[in-house]
Amino acid sequence: MSNGENIDNQGRRKSGRYKTCTAGVWAFNATGDVVHLPCGQWSCSECRKLLSGRAARRVRYGIALWPTDAYLWTFTMRGYVKTARLGFHILRVGWDALRKAVQRAYGEFQYASFVEIHPHRSGIAHVHCVSLCPAPERIKDLAYRSGFGYIASEQLIEGKEAANYVAKYVSKQGSDMPRNFRRVRFSRAWPALPEPVYAGNIYPMQKGEGLHPYLRRISTVTGLTVGELFAIAQASGVEL
Repeated sequence: MSNGENIDNQGRRKSGRYKTCTAGVWAFNATGDVVHLPCGQWSCSECRKLLSGRAARRVRYGIALWPTDAYLWTFTMRGYVKTARLGFHILRVGWDALRKAVQRAYGEFQYASFVEIHPHRSGIAHVHCVSLCPAPERIKDLAYRSGFGYIASEQLIEGKEAANYVAKYVSKQGSDMPRNFRRVRFSRAWPALPEPVYAGNIYPMQKGEGLHPYLRRISTVTGLTVGELFAIAQASGVEL
């Protein structure tokens, strides 16, 4: 479970209101408080904001830890690409070719890439990449050799602009994205965010576990009676 920027350690918004992920689940923590857990799916409009915010923080974190400059690359599709389906097919093939070309040039390639759907070109996607190395050749040539369009750019990243860009555009993508498509990709060596720290362990209901067996299990953890736990859950507004 990831802790979003506006979520406290109990899974609530900092204002005290529970977040609005309707597909999530609820659970008790070690102190007997009800915690609402997000579903963590990109298809969820609420969780998409949390996931894109986390991706943006990881981009900023990686740039801060890396000793060299970072660059923002942008790649578009060629003019003959008229459908989103063809665009996503070319994106998969083109990104693989581009990644291997940079690895051949440098021996390694540290990046964070994300997809933006163009609202004025029938949902055709283009790619943004935060790279921790400059392009090994002119960015337009690298793009075209890899299968992308000739319209491409590279700019030195300064400040928080790359992370803000990730959060802005990735959070907008909804059902237009193909199923199981990876919206954000990080290279293996890109630094991971530190694990969030919570006020106490969280104990979700196990698969196939009924409500009363669950409450009895939580009772042994918290020291509260089953009746007290039931009342707390009811007061928290969860469906029992």
